[in-house]
Amino acid sequence: MSRAGPVMSGVLVLFVFLSCASNPNVHAPIDTGVRAGSFDRALTSLESNRRRSGRKTAYGSRNEILFHLDRGMIRHYAGMYRESSEDLAAAERLIEEAFTRSLTQEIGTFILNDNVRDYPGEDYEDLYINVFNALNYYHLGNIEGSLVEIRRLNEKLNYLADKYERAQRKVLDSSRQINPSRLPMEASRFSNSALARYMGVLFYRSTGRDDSARIDFEELQRAFELAPDVYYHQIPSSVADELLIPDGMARLNVIAFTGLAPVKEEENILVPLPLPPPNNSARLAFPQMVRRPQPVQGAAVLLDSGESFPLELIEDIGAVARETFKSRRGLIILKTTARTIIKSTTGAVASSAVSERGGEGLGFLIGLLGRLFTEASESADIRISRYFPNYALVGGINLEPGEYTLTVNFYGNAGLLFSERRTISVRANTLNLEAFECLK
Repeated sequence: MSRAGPVMSGVLVLFVFLSCASNPNVHAPIDTGVRAGSFDRALTSLESNRRRSGRKTAYGSRNEILFHLDRGMIRHYAGMYRESSEDLAAAERLIEEAFTRSLTQEIGTFILNDNVRDYPGEDYEDLYINVFNALNYYHLGNIEGSLVEIRRLNEKLNYLADKYERAQRKVLDSSRQINPSRLPMEASRFSNSALARYMGVLFYRSTGRDDSARIDFEELQRAFELAPDVYYHQIPSSVADELLIPDGMARLNVIAFTGLAPVKEEENILVPLPLPPPNNSARLAFPQMVRRPQPVQGAAVLLDSGESFPLELIEDIGAVARETFKSRRGLIILKTTARTIIKSTTGAVASSAVSERGGEGLGFLIGLLGRLFTEASESADIRISRYFPNYALVGGINLEPGEYTLTVNFYGNAGLLFSERRTISVRANTLNLEAFECLK
């Protein structure tokens, strides 16, 4: 027993340390500002959080990507387009660098858990960086920059499927004890973004590249066919008219973002293991995507000239987040299972060795300490950015060129939730795109 005392103390310290690794309330002041549309207040709260340490901050040294994603999105909503673009570009660069992360960090994920490494970014975050940077460039008057972002997103989608197939093979090769057919792994079917293609149609149309606009129009329709779990709704009715603008008329396009995308929570599963007690079972901890409340149920545009049109869903960004997470989650399940088997087997072997030399009681205690270590060190990585929207809605109408007062109304189950009015100039032979958000 005296020999086990220091080990027991170490395990208990480790358990306390790991159980305090995260604090779900650190985002509350930022969330409140974002949902209220008080983006300056949200930015102040975010910057204040950044300067804290320990459990009081969401943006420690391992969460640099999260900081730039969250600040970049809030800056976008605040109309700080140049600063937003700088943040999103920094996040994209760091995500690329995460693929070549240090060997030390990768080894740590097999010893403890994925929280010991720098946050690498979710695939959907990496994709929508380009969507919102494209909008940033549009607001800054740089359509060519917008098109570069859309093309970059499409290139990432082409690479997505192959990335996880190679990673899963690597983990399976390192642990022959895993039977992949018995694990709940799914592959993502998301390979084309209707929202990105829609924006491509608008940007190409505005620069007179009709063939490229037509190709993106066709790809938009194809996106709905390829991923029915994401595109469970109809193509917005206004899309059919995007390439049909009468001579002398102008086209007004409106895009609106509503709600906030999913966050992650920990899911725990107790599994039996073919080892002697107390190492004959183990707790597996996985992250799962959790939907957040979505009060906005619809939106419509009203013009002072009498025209009106609905804003219709073109992309459920939350569904894209969940769909693209399938492949990563499959890899997480593989790694977690392999890691837990290694830890539990190590504990069982140590227990057996001590039993042979020091008696069954001491051997059982060592096995119990091994199980406590395994339990304490298994913690799901639930880090994720918090301020991408959940839905993208679009609409459009052909108008006589001129000045208009435009009102966008957002509706919930109980009626009008939020309304925003702008005076705009609608011109022929150019892109008249207005963007709104209601993130309640």
